[in-house]
Amino acid sequence: MTGTRTPGRTGPRPARPTDGLALAVLTGVAGLVLVVADEAWRPGRTVTGLVPPTPLLVPVWGPVIGLVALGGVVLSAWLFATLRHRAGWALAGGAVVVLAVAALLAIAVPLGEVVTTTLRAGGAVDPLRAVGVLHRTPRPPDLRPVFTTSSEGAPLHLSIWRPVPGTASAAAPVLVWVHGGGWVGGSDLGPAAALSHWADRGWLVVSVEYGLDGLGRPTWDRAGPEVACALGHVVADAAPLGGDPSRIVLGGDSAGGQLAVSVAYHAASGTQASSCGSPVPTPRAVAVEYPAVDLVDGYEHGARSPVPQFDARWLAATYTGGSPTEVPDRYRAVSGTAALTPQAPPTLVLAAGRDSLVPLPGLQRFVTAARATGVDATLVTIPFADHAFDVVDGSLGAQAASTILQHWATSRVGAP
Repeated sequence: MTGTRTPGRTGPRPARPTDGLALAVLTGVAGLVLVVADEAWRPGRTVTGLVPPTPLLVPVWGPVIGLVALGGVVLSAWLFATLRHRAGWALAGGAVVVLAVAALLAIAVPLGEVVTTTLRAGGAVDPLRAVGVLHRTPRPPDLRPVFTTSSEGAPLHLSIWRPVPGTASAAAPVLVWVHGGGWVGGSDLGPAAALSHWADRGWLVVSVEYGLDGLGRPTWDRAGPEVACALGHVVADAAPLGGDPSRIVLGGDSAGGQLAVSVAYHAASGTQASSCGSPVPTPRAVAVEYPAVDLVDGYEHGARSPVPQFDARWLAATYTGGSPTEVPDRYRAVSGTAALTPQAPPTLVLAAGRDSLVPLPGLQRFVTAARATGVDATLVTIPFADHAFDVVDGSLGAQAASTILQHWATSRVGAP
């Protein structure tokens, strides 16, 4: 019978019909992992063009792809151990093992760099959550009051998560978060998954809604004062909600990061207006993710897309009402660098190493300028990540962003 040995037989075993199929499947798996990993190493230049540029490749799908690659190595090694005794198949089996190991290394190196960066910055990683084994349903805000109205008369809300009972022994530190969305989209409810993690760890969390822009309706001079108004309300209402108004961290992502930096820095220098007309308090610290603090750089070097919401030039022009040449004073007014003074609060900038909308060089220049001004500024760059790398709750990117921000914020305002 094919594939069996008779007593006393010492020569190579004949191949089975399934051997070739097994080799072909494992070769295909390893080859697919290599193609995907090529996008991680060289974004937008995959060999086949099958993998589109995406911020989700390593930070979200990387752990799953790594598990597939590891399984390919184990199976190919097992198959090689079987085939090396079968005529004509030992070399083919060995080649598949080499290909599978190369595929595993190609995805493991980017994953290792993300994890190492996270740990060095004080963050933490839960492998089971990263591969999607553990899931968590974010809890809705405990309160969502209206704090003011936009210039068009629309109500603006604060989404509030109280600290989970027992997680804070005294008045809790406060995180005030300004959502991203290119100033044209997003909501105070959008970051619920990430923000509820802070409340679970003893923080009072407030997410701010502000008026969004549109074609012919720029909000460069209105969104900031609305955020400043919200900040004043948080200071006034923090104590009854269990928070400490003297320990406020103002944060945000992307467009929200730009607003957080601008409001905090202008508040520190006494130049920030409030849509409520009240004094604007200065937060103790600022923690932002890929903030659009240099709109000129984004306009000139950010991503181009036929979809307006993914086009850096369209987003900047819609927010300000024109190009840097047409309205230079407006670009300067929303610039993080232009708002720098020695009084600016300590600032953490969490950047994406391959950000297509908010290019990394602009953030590096901003942090360098902040340090030169005397500001306690920290830059942490997540490698192999694009803009919005933390959008999927529980993913490696989301864990990196949340835990790094929490570790740094705690070091500045104290633990819950």
